[in-house]
Amino acid sequence: MKSYSEDLRERIVKAREEGKSAAEAAKMFAVCKRTVERYWKHYRERGHCKALASGGRRVSRLRPHLVVICKWIEEQSDLTLSEMAERLRERLGVEIGSTALWHQIDKLGMSYKKNSMRDRAGAARRQGAQGGVAGGPAWHASREPCLPRRDLLQRKDGEASRKVSTRGALRR
Repeated sequence: MKSYSEDLRERIVKAREEGKSAAEAAKMFAVCKRTVERYWKHYRERGHCKALASGGRRVSRLRPHLVVICKWIEEQSDLTLSEMAERLRERLGVEIGSTALWHQIDKLGMSYKKNSMRDRAGAARRQGAQGGVAGGPAWHASREPCLPRRDLLQRKDGEASRKVSTRGALRR
């Protein structure tokens, strides 16, 4: 949501300085009463009611360490995300969750799906696939994307088990 202009903020503060109540100023400028109260409070505390900086580009904490991470993966390609997060914490002092770590590894273009139980089972269709970090794309990368089906409520005999009306009410 975009913040109100600095000009409007100043006019709201000026109205409050002239003795108008928060409700009167809110009605006058078509804003919420709470907005007027917040601007007035900021003005009294800081001497201005300018908007704080918003947005901007976030830079990953891992950016300076990407070379080290790639080296770790080359040395030990079966390294799990939790093991890597632990190494980052212990050796480099970087505290990061596994999801954020995965996003950085994904940006590098590395497949990093590890599941030791599934790897042991080794389904026949995966026997020759080149997965993992060192091998290339994971086996599922070449499959076509699955699209949601509209006929999920169809029974095996082809007849719909229930139909949903356009208003969302169920008809039997």
